[in-house]
Amino acid sequence: MSSAMVHLTCAKCYDPSAPTLFYTGNIAPDLIGDRVAKDRTHFRGVSDRFDALRRFAQGLDLSDPFSRGVLLHLFLDLHWDREGYDAYQASHGEEPDWFFHYRREIFLAGAYLYHHDPSAPELFLAMSRTFLPDPAGKYPCGVTRGGLQDFVSRTWYGMLDASDAYSQAFPPAFVRQFVAFVADEFRKAFGSA
Repeated sequence: MSSAMVHLTCAKCYDPSAPTLFYTGNIAPDLIGDRVAKDRTHFRGVSDRFDALRRFAQGLDLSDPFSRGVLLHLFLDLHWDREGYDAYQASHGEEPDWFFHYRREIFLAGAYLYHHDPSAPELFLAMSRTFLPDPAGKYPCGVTRGGLQDFVSRTWYGMLDASDAYSQAFPPAFVRQFVAFVADEFRKAFGSA
């Protein structure tokens, strides 16, 4: 699990002219607060996570920008768990409260990206005003229309006061290289937008 801004930065790298629903889909799977449920929707604990993700993609309409965004989110997290989470846990896992500190580093990395991307405030404003087409619809990963709007707002407001944020664990150069790699691998696996 990375931050919303890492997901959005990857989404921009993959398709900079995508509609707002694509970007919204890129953060939607993280609105699930329960870690056990999130691990299930993110295919953690599955022996072949990439195969599970590929099967999941077969049930999606990938011409739908929201669904394609959800898929990119899950694809990024598959890679992040290996490159970011596992690496952090390997070097800090013995420390008390390591997971809390890991989550803080993710927040700092995302807040840095937010405050150094001039288009981020406009994107969050657009996402906060974008509603999923069907209020009672079934969307991937248990996303609901109202829950998504609340999550976008909470995520946005959380970053506003962190203008001096910087992650030692996940510095900007690491994140930018990582998202470029993931966007390229996603194109190879699931095609261009």
